[in-house]
Amino acid sequence: MKKLVLLVSLAILSMSASAQVSLEECQKLARDHYPLIKQYDLISQTTAYSVSNAKRSWLPQVSLTAQATYQSDVMAYPAQMSALFAQMGYDMKGLNKDQYKIAIEVNQSIWDGGQSATQRKLAESEGMVSRQSLEVEMYALRERVNALYFGILLLDEQQAQNLLVREVLESNKKKLEGLIRNGVAMPSDMDAVAVELLSNQQRFTQIETTRQAYAKMLAIFTGRASLTQEKLIKPEVQNVISGEIRRKELQLFEAQKQGLQAQKGVINSSVTPKLGAFAQGFYGNPGLNLFQDMLDNTWTWNYIVGVKLQWNFGGYYTRRNNIHKIDHAQTQVDLRRDVFLFNTSLQMTQQQAAIEKMKRMISDDEKIIALRTSIRKVAEQKLANGVLDINDLLREINAENLARIEKSSHEIEMLNKLYDFKNTVND
Repeated sequence: MKKLVLLVSLAILSMSASAQVSLEECQKLARDHYPLIKQYDLISQTTAYSVSNAKRSWLPQVSLTAQATYQSDVMAYPAQMSALFAQMGYDMKGLNKDQYKIAIEVNQSIWDGGQSATQRKLAESEGMVSRQSLEVEMYALRERVNALYFGILLLDEQQAQNLLVREVLESNKKKLEGLIRNGVAMPSDMDAVAVELLSNQQRFTQIETTRQAYAKMLAIFTGRASLTQEKLIKPEVQNVISGEIRRKELQLFEAQKQGLQAQKGVINSSVTPKLGAFAQGFYGNPGLNLFQDMLDNTWTWNYIVGVKLQWNFGGYYTRRNNIHKIDHAQTQVDLRRDVFLFNTSLQMTQQQAAIEKMKRMISDDEKIIALRTSIRKVAEQKLANGVLDINDLLREINAENLARIEKSSHEIEMLNKLYDFKNTVND
């Protein structure tokens, strides 16, 4: 048993000396390793593509068309005029009913009513909403990492207490051997201590198995090969202040409002006049000079250039209602923001009260441990003097151990609540 205690102690010391991991490091590793984090690059790329497309609306728009038609009738000279031309020696062939045209048209926007600018703002705000939504989901990841981390710390404390109890039991076992030799104690008393040592070993095995399971789960979150042999650093106790709520949800609400404002810009730009220049060149039969084509009936090169003003008044029919819908949506975002702040403030108050409660309980735990230790030492003296049963001593040892475990549990629980509070306010 001594060898086992020595080996376990050496293993813990070597583990703490070889590798240590902090909570902040685990949270960072978990964030970097989490599959959802890959969406950040996808969102950035999608936003860049959308913004680039909006900017390219200012580039010249080029189109190529080719058509062949057959008409039931075409423009022609009156019969009297055709006869007159014939007397003059001109053969007026007229236009063909089958007509052909190959054209290239170029359109260049001069003023689009702010449509491209609002499209860029809308694409950027949509990207921001997506990114902030991912940030909000990361809070749940931090809470899960915290739960595993502090769970392992609690198990480490239980292991340490388990070893301390084992040392006390071993020490009293030596004393009991001397008492038995002197005839003060019975051999059956040694059996009671042996049973307690075996129970202690069982608890140690249970704690170790549970810790390995927690460490494997934390390793999966962080992407590390293993955390079973690494020492987790116990965070320092920090003072809790109310502070300002800096949660990512607030940025998400703001991004949603900016997105709705960008939608307003899109609606307003849809009812503004658009000014553009255009140029069209085509090779066909007939061309623009119909009279010449009626005479020659040949393929010719032609072009048209100009400016064009377009104003679609149909958008005014629904503009007002669409603006009102967006106003209502922005009001809903404000309401969700107010509800979130209310619930978060309430949660902060509850967490602060729980932390203060833990502090008072830890203070009481220290007093209880001091008393339990004193009672246990007195019981050991009584046993040595032969005026106390071994079972009474074992009961006092277990009571002292339970008090120490309670204190460790309360300390880890308070640290957990402290970091839950930090997560609540995004400190």
